[in-house]
Amino acid sequence: MQKQSCDPQKILAHLHRIEGQVKAISTMYEEKRGIEEIIPQVLAARASLGAVTKLLINDRVHGCLGGKTLDTKKDLEKLVDILFDVN
Repeated sequence: MQKQSCDPQKILAHLHRIEGQVKAISTMYEEKRGIEEIIPQVLAARASLGAVTKLLINDRVHGCLGGKTLDTKKDLEKLVDILFDVN
C-alpha cells in the first residue's frame, strides 16, 4: 500500500502535464500527423489519467479528499462503484 500522501500539488502537477499532453495531441491532429505518432501520445495521456486516478483514490482512502477516511462498508462500496464506472 502507498504511504499517505495528501499532496494536492502532486495531483495538480499530473493534471497540468495531462493538459499539455492533450494539447499536443490536438496540435498533432491539426497538423495532420500520422496516427503512428498520435496514438502513442493518446495512450500516454490515458496512462497519466490512470496515475491520477490512483492518486485520487489514495487520497480518498487516507481522508485527504472529503475530509474522512473510508470508515464503513458503505464508504468502501461507494468507492468500488466509482472504480467500476471509471472502466
